[in-house]
Amino acid sequence: MSKIEDSKSEIFEKKFKNVITENFAKDDLAELSSNQNAKIAIYFFEILVKKYPTEAFPIFLKNINNTEKIVISTSYDTLQEMTVSEAMLYYATLKNNVFSQKQLDVISDKIILDLDSKKHLSGYLTLYLDKNKDNPKPKYYSILKAEIQKKIPGNYYNNITLLTYLSNYNKPEDVKLITECLENSINREPTYFNSAIEFINYSPKPEYFKVLENYFNRKIDGKKFRADDIFFELELFTKAVSKYKNTEGKKLLDKLIKKTSYFSEGSFLAPNEQIFLILENEDKTNFFSDEKIALSKQINKAVMDTIKNYSKRWN
Repeated sequence: MSKIEDSKSEIFEKKFKNVITENFAKDDLAELSSNQNAKIAIYFFEILVKKYPTEAFPIFLKNINNTEKIVISTSYDTLQEMTVSEAMLYYATLKNNVFSQKQLDVISDKIILDLDSKKHLSGYLTLYLDKNKDNPKPKYYSILKAEIQKKIPGNYYNNITLLTYLSNYNKPEDVKLITECLENSINREPTYFNSAIEFINYSPKPEYFKVLENYFNRKIDGKKFRADDIFFELELFTKAVSKYKNTEGKKLLDKLIKKTSYFSEGSFLAPNEQIFLILENEDKTNFFSDEKIALSKQINKAVMDTIKNYSKRWN
């Protein structure tokens, strides 16, 4: 025990772990997985998961409210601080996948139906909501909506994954709340990697267009953005705008083409080429045909080929 308690972040010798695995009985491993010392608990839980995977579920439930912190390795070069209960979920689900669907459903119930006391499992909840967003459970609706309505920063108010889950209940009365959340969260992330813009891109309701318009006026208008053969900073925003095949969408797209300033850090300045390629991929109905024709007269084929080749290489 002292060898485990006194260790820092180094990996235990394989031989030492093998001795424990071979000589500790199932009940010993189960008992030690609930040790008050977080490092000891997780060390033995990881062994338990691999040797006796069916025992992992009751041990996790026993420790579901354990908020003691521990730092664990989640990849060869990444360390992450988690609570004991989070770490147990990590080893039993993401790393080893030993819980059945029925057990995962029990866990989601215990978290969502008791959300106020399970904030320490918000990371796992986000993963669950994202994985199951296409089939939201009716019994979670009022709880998740109430959590968003609290509008408490740092809880779930700006959680786009939760908004996506809520939006898939397809209740018209929720659109106003979701729009308010998008307005609040859209300014928190850069344009090129913005979860609120991504949300609108995949769920372009008419009410959300104003969010894009306001964002353009506050964050894009009058500023310069990178647009070259390697990177287009407004790619996601342009894709979202292209989903609005109406007069307002045309006007905003026109501003991106004609009234937005761009710069290059690559081999070529290429805003027209980048926007043209997006419209080719996104505008299957050819609604923006006038814009594509105008852009086609200004694009450079060599630049287009360079962008396409670079994209293929990365994709």
